[in-house]
Amino acid sequence: MPKYAIAFVTPKPSLIHKVVEMDSRDAALRFFFQQYGGPNYSRDAEGYSYFLEDFNNPEEPLGSIVEV
Repeated sequence: MPKYAIAFVTPKPSLIHKVVEMDSRDAALRFFFQQYGGPNYSRDAEGYSYFLEDFNNPEEPLGSIVEV
């Protein structure tokens, strides 16, 4: 099963960095969000959507994911 190193900068600012083992990149991001997304996002589909917007922001992305 692939492993993904995921890093995310929270508004504090602080860095959350975890290695997640999941079937796909999308599954790894969803798991990371559910486990480590922090109090800034609701734990529903809308919160995940906001998380992805911040994670992938083209001007100043707050996250990074790499398959290891």
